[in-house]
Amino acid sequence: MYLDPRWFAVMLGSAAAFSALSPLVYARRFNFFAASLPHAALLAAALGYVAAALLGGSPAAWAVLLSLPPSLLLVLLLHKGVSEDSATSAFVAFTTSAGVAAVYYVLTSFPARVSLWSYILGDPLLAGWEDAALAVAVAALSIAASLLLLQKEVSIGLDSDFSSLSGIRVKLHDYALAALLTLVSVSLLRAVGFVVEHVALLLPAAISSRLARNTREFLALSVLPSLAAALLGLLLAVQLNLAPAAAYGFVLLAAYLISLLRGGGA
Repeated sequence: MYLDPRWFAVMLGSAAAFSALSPLVYARRFNFFAASLPHAALLAAALGYVAAALLGGSPAAWAVLLSLPPSLLLVLLLHKGVSEDSATSAFVAFTTSAGVAAVYYVLTSFPARVSLWSYILGDPLLAGWEDAALAVAVAALSIAASLLLLQKEVSIGLDSDFSSLSGIRVKLHDYALAALLTLVSVSLLRAVGFVVEHVALLLPAAISSRLARNTREFLALSVLPSLAAALLGLLLAVQLNLAPAAAYGFVLLAAYLISLLRGGGA
């Protein structure tokens, strides 16, 4: 059985990146927003190819750049008093509709150059060294950001008014978290895929919340099971000819079900 080190770098890097941000999502109750991000990421990936074809440059860089305005606009709407349900519904409606239109345009206009199936299904087995380096770099960024922000995000999640009075700039944290989640989702969309990104962002903290006793354990017990799931999922995928992202999702789901039996948290 052949195992390429790039596969490990992409799978483990992606798992570390998403699972490190998962506690931030859980603490701030950003689950609905995080679940909507893959729609925006798919739209950004398609528009990135179009922008690169018309204007030059890297499709990945364009995708990251084009993904930020919709996410930041959503946060602005929330700050203007629009309900979270309404604002997120509008966000999903726009990004999903525009994403389908953009993907259709790319597939019909650039058929020889572009394969968007990897962005939908996830395809780490076709990763190059550049993809591996990106996954590791994004993982390092996510872990550093979580270590820096988690305590404050938990405080904001518990009582935003008290946090604001304590000197925490709550609105700035809202924009920073939205931008960080968007950046990671777009950067790693090809590795994990459009569908499994929902699992990678939401399940790790759901597992950790049932087992952790403090914020340090909250982060550790989010990242470590996700890394184990990515490793086992990759090995199962290669051995059984499965989609690696799907195998990772199934193993992570199994870990969550085990946590339901062992944990007593929310």
